[in-house]
Amino acid sequence: MEYIKCIFCHSEANDVVIEENGYTGVQCRTCNLIYINPRPKFDDIVDLYGHDNAHASAESHIDFLYAKTLYTKHTLQIIKKYAEGALLEIGAGAGYFLKEAQRQKFEVYAIEFNKIQADFILEKHRIPCELTALNENTFGTKKFDVIYHCDVLSHFYSPIMEFGRMYNKLNPEGYVVFETGNLGDVNKSYFKYYPKFQYPDHLFFFNESNIKALLNESGFELIKMYRYSILPQLFLKKVLLKLTNIIKPRKIKSIDIKKKDLVQYIIYFYSKLFFAIRNKLKNVYAYLFYLIRYKLGSIMLKKGVPQTMIIVARKKSER
Repeated sequence: MEYIKCIFCHSEANDVVIEENGYTGVQCRTCNLIYINPRPKFDDIVDLYGHDNAHASAESHIDFLYAKTLYTKHTLQIIKKYAEGALLEIGAGAGYFLKEAQRQKFEVYAIEFNKIQADFILEKHRIPCELTALNENTFGTKKFDVIYHCDVLSHFYSPIMEFGRMYNKLNPEGYVVFETGNLGDVNKSYFKYYPKFQYPDHLFFFNESNIKALLNESGFELIKMYRYSILPQLFLKKVLLKLTNIIKPRKIKSIDIKKKDLVQYIIYFYSKLFFAIRNKLKNVYAYLFYLIRYKLGSIMLKKGVPQTMIIVARKKSER
């Protein structure tokens, strides 16, 4: 474990705003950045993903096809307003974003630390994928027109350095496009709606000012910030989770047919029915959450409430 200072203000923060899984999130009084302090060392963080120990498992990413496709099409509509050509995704998960981008004529590449997911991208999608962090040798001398990542910013061990690397791997006037939250701007009364903060996977939680500072320090010009309130989604998710916990039976794989126990039969068939219905409704839930997140969320009031933001920034000619 190591202690750090605010990466923007270089001041020490002592205001504890999050405590989870034995980790402490502090907030800078000057710029409102939230970050784990003390935090795990770099090798320990990499180990989370390399051994599939992160909060979201490789299996869950691979099983996320329908929902990911909905979100992908929304984001690609935005990206295509600004750029085309070679697109690299950092933290590509199961590769569904890149597969859709490929269908829309982008030349696609992936970085993914989780070997299970990286193998899925290589073998299932036939998309070039590297398992190491972005560096000057990533895909050789290849440079990109777009570098994209979704909900990855909060995982970066050194965000300013990572964005500097993106700058160096982009073509002149290339774009970095990414989606992230705004927890540093959120009124703390809304924190109760977050089911988890996913410590220690997440190392930083940013606000709009932090993101602008990050872009400026790493050589990017902010072009557009698309904002979507996720408060309705968080509220609905919390309600559904409580309801599911009430009606969810324990999973029973089989029963002993020799024991003519009516209660056991009822519990068994209710369990089978419950999980079958839940699987059938999975895509319905995904579409509902998509509508709430991006359609309803785009028109709701946003000041001080939880949001997801899609940021479009262009590489400046000089740093």
